[in-house]
Amino acid sequence: MILGVTLVPLEGTQETPPIFCVLCGDGAVADGVLNVGLFLPLGAALTIGGSRPLRALALGAVLSFGVETAQFVIPGRDPSLSDLVFNTLGTALGVALARSTALWWWPRPRMAGILSIAGALSAASVLASTGFLLRPSFPEDTYYGGWTPRFGHLEWYGGRVLEASLGGLEVPPGVLARSLQVRQELLSGAPIHVRARAGPRPSGLAPVFTIHDAHQREILLLGIDGDDLVYRYRPRALACRLQAPEIRVRGAMRGIVWRDPVSIVVRPTGSGYCVRVNTTEHCGLGFTVGAGWALLLGSPPGSLWLQPALNPGWLAALFFPIGRWARFSWAFAASVALSLGGLLVLPSFVGLLPTPATELVGALAGSLAGWTSRKAGESHLRTN
Repeated sequence: MILGVTLVPLEGTQETPPIFCVLCGDGAVADGVLNVGLFLPLGAALTIGGSRPLRALALGAVLSFGVETAQFVIPGRDPSLSDLVFNTLGTALGVALARSTALWWWPRPRMAGILSIAGALSAASVLASTGFLLRPSFPEDTYYGGWTPRFGHLEWYGGRVLEASLGGLEVPPGVLARSLQVRQELLSGAPIHVRARAGPRPSGLAPVFTIHDAHQREILLLGIDGDDLVYRYRPRALACRLQAPEIRVRGAMRGIVWRDPVSIVVRPTGSGYCVRVNTTEHCGLGFTVGAGWALLLGSPPGSLWLQPALNPGWLAALFFPIGRWARFSWAFAASVALSLGGLLVLPSFVGLLPTPATELVGALAGSLAGWTSRKAGESHLRTN
């Protein structure tokens, strides 16, 4: 699994960070967390298989070093000291978890109650952090407007922008003399209005209207990907070196052909967004508590068909430990209350959309899966 994930050639899309730098570049923290998660099962498997801790750690480090060395000649792969450090850390964490299963996988009743409350608090913290990190963050800088700009890692849109404005303030291509006012309009939630002539349907994401700053940081992007309209803005997550997800309106451009007039309006509405394309409006767009996975993965094209399952799956993984540690006691009642508060009450306070039924089912399924796994394990132990 590790070799398959790390040695497949990729199309390079970002500037290569320095090799001997740890946690450098955009998304470095997200990459570090993913590297830990990738090597954690290896450390656990080696320990369960009988390897001593130092031997397991050494094997993980050697494998990581081999992978990073091989990436020097694999297109689109960027070897780095940061990957080596976090791969080895993941191996060490897997070893530690495997050697302490009696404490957290089969805890005594009192410890299980403590762990269930801690698990519920941790899950609520993740949900709250999701809302905080997805809030817009627009740095003070000189801004630049882009009308169908050309970026090397994106498609080029063959249409023509006729007008772009932000809350009535014109945003022409090139340097924006009123950058401070543009930033204030963005922070105040001013609607974005773009009037254009449609181009040929792009095979990948093609920007129609963008705003960047003098440090080449993307402030916002409004683009077209096939029949979909894509909107993304700069969230706080990027300052924390995590990933930035996108808002995708599926089929919004369907029926619009080359040279047709197009009017696009994006406006914030409470915790979400409404997007109007010509006379058709799509509302209730935005992020929910289940979008936390996107802070680690972003919005990779390969996940589009999987996305309906990713949000419930993320919540199922978060709530699995709570079910595993559940015992019918006051601690169980407290963990249930904390969980329900995180799912039903918390979103409105952290700027997220209300939790949909599918994500509530995902959280419940994760808890039931944890509880079932414990019961099945106890039954197996009794029969043996």
